[in-house]
Amino acid sequence: MKKRVVLLLAISAMLATIAWSDPIVGFQSYTPILSGGTVANFEGFSEFTVITNQYAGMTFSQTGGGAPWIDNYGQNAGGGGCSGAAWCYGYGAASGSGVLTGSTQGGNVVTTAGIIVNFTTPQSNVQAFLSDTAPLGNYTITAYGAGNTVLDTVTVLESAVTPPTYTGGVDPAPGTFPLPGIYVGFEDALPNIVSLQIGPSTAGAGTDAFAVDNVSFGGTNVPEPTSIALLGGVLVLVARRLRRKDKQV
Repeated sequence: MKKRVVLLLAISAMLATIAWSDPIVGFQSYTPILSGGTVANFEGFSEFTVITNQYAGMTFSQTGGGAPWIDNYGQNAGGGGCSGAAWCYGYGAASGSGVLTGSTQGGNVVTTAGIIVNFTTPQSNVQAFLSDTAPLGNYTITAYGAGNTVLDTVTVLESAVTPPTYTGGVDPAPGTFPLPGIYVGFEDALPNIVSLQIGPSTAGAGTDAFAVDNVSFGGTNVPEPTSIALLGGVLVLVARRLRRKDKQV
């Protein structure tokens, strides 16, 4: 019996080590990693609406000061320097027709400022959809903790911003599949994430437009099949070992 207890404690310690060895993990994926939670989908706003605190649990700002604004499919013809275009400067939406882009509020050229999401309370899981149908540079996604401490970063390469099979062009219609963008975010073992910064592009200020959509926090992640298989294999080995011990007794 003592050996059984020791074995179980050893397994528990091993699993705890696996779970806590890397407390925060960044991700990028063409499909959502997190589901549920609180989501800002940027729908229901007029073109060029400045977004700051319209969503519970998060506020929005941008690098260089000011605040980002809405770009809405079909509403910008004749305005904002992008007459007749689907969206101002080539990107798509993860849902609906509204996306969030950098604005001229902070002195940056429209749609190119880095977008910052501040969470009212620290979070463990955050996710956003980054879209740029004609990327000119890489994008850095950063998770910050208390005191503006960098917790982790993810670099989305220019070649990876859109799926390899994307064929929707620079002005994709709502509902285009596959989606012209990539989901990015972080999962933390503890609620340490106080803000998320997306971009700007490494192409330089004023040169590479992008948008974000479906910013979320508090979602859940279904374990990957490989992780489930690994845990299942460990449990099977434990069961066999315990059965052998019982027979010997």
